[in-house]
Amino acid sequence: MTPDAELSGYAEVRAAFSAGAAGFPLELVERLRPRMEIAPTDRMTAEVVVEASLSQGRDAVDEAAQLLLDSEIRTALDEAGCVYTPADRYSAVSEYLSVERLHLDFNLPAVDLSVGRQAITWGSSLVTHPTDPFPEVLATEYWRERSGVNAFKAEIPIRNHSVTAVVGMGDDLSELYRDEPDAAEIPLTGAVRGTVRAAGTDWSAVAWGRPDGVWLAGLDLRGTVGVGWWVEGGYHGGAESVHDDALPVEVVAGIDYSFPLLERFYVAAEYRYDGTGEDPDNYAWDARTGSFDVPFSGCTFSAGSSEEVAARTSLGRHYVHGILNLMFTQDFSVQAVTLANLQDQTGVLSFDAAANVGSRWQVHLGAQAPYGEEGEYRPPAEVTTVRVGDLSADLSPLLYDVNVLSWARYSF
Repeated sequence: MTPDAELSGYAEVRAAFSAGAAGFPLELVERLRPRMEIAPTDRMTAEVVVEASLSQGRDAVDEAAQLLLDSEIRTALDEAGCVYTPADRYSAVSEYLSVERLHLDFNLPAVDLSVGRQAITWGSSLVTHPTDPFPEVLATEYWRERSGVNAFKAEIPIRNHSVTAVVGMGDDLSELYRDEPDAAEIPLTGAVRGTVRAAGTDWSAVAWGRPDGVWLAGLDLRGTVGVGWWVEGGYHGGAESVHDDALPVEVVAGIDYSFPLLERFYVAAEYRYDGTGEDPDNYAWDARTGSFDVPFSGCTFSAGSSEEVAARTSLGRHYVHGILNLMFTQDFSVQAVTLANLQDQTGVLSFDAAANVGSRWQVHLGAQAPYGEEGEYRPPAEVTTVRVGDLSADLSPLLYDVNVLSWARYSF
């Protein structure tokens, strides 16, 4: 028996122009992402997706280094004997070539199994997914696919209902082989999701946890009553907050509707409350900015606090997200997305216009722009300022006013 095989994928060229930012404003990125699917039997499928990516032009780290060399901090750098060494973008194969998907799927009578690097996403909300054990925010990056997770997944259908269990792991498993491994460093996540479909609604209960003690128990509900609606959220156990004056609860509630206009006129909006976040005066800025490393031998600079803070997708507590999609024809559409922090009144607006040219080409033109005075999406001076001794330099000129994006993709 000859196995069925299919080769597909795309080649893409993307340009980003950082208007208003210091340094060289243009970055070019080329991506090649072939996909191979093989079905050796009726019940077994293998998928492999490899991505090769190269970039030229603007490099944020090197631009920051040049800005420091042109500032008064240059004196302190010279006194410390720091030597500027431009970054090497491709010193390792993993920096331009990666395996994004590599998994086997087994469609068995009582259970569907998937083993290997795969895309896993849970949750009904538009932008952030409180119940997702492997969260990512892709709402303003229209070109990017979800990152793969090394995982074992089992899905058990029960009539119209289902139970899904996942064990996922990070790429670095070295901690597992230590004589006395540190549980907090073991990159494992276990999750289970049960869904009951009744009364025109999907009712899902979700639980997940990690060896570092972080866990979640939550619900994800989605249905239709004239308009589409969803409520997704849960309680974060082990979640750290700078000020423990709110329950570590994250909830998203939203609605959407498609009007009978054009080919498609879709609008959606949602409100998000994140009790693990902070008020603007107490933002854990390092959770977003982290350490600012520049290519000077023996030198590390930090913006904001030097305390180690767990990574976060957002800093505050109250947000509104919105999406507007207009499909004028089957081959031309525009979409706008906004993410707004209600507490500090900053946000980001993203726009994208897409056109299909023939059956294989797709062309996009878009832009992203932060708005507001000072807050999460427009960091204050104390966050963008780095210091060496008594000298300081402001890195805010590196922030763009508008990021103009265009890309062309050929699918094969």
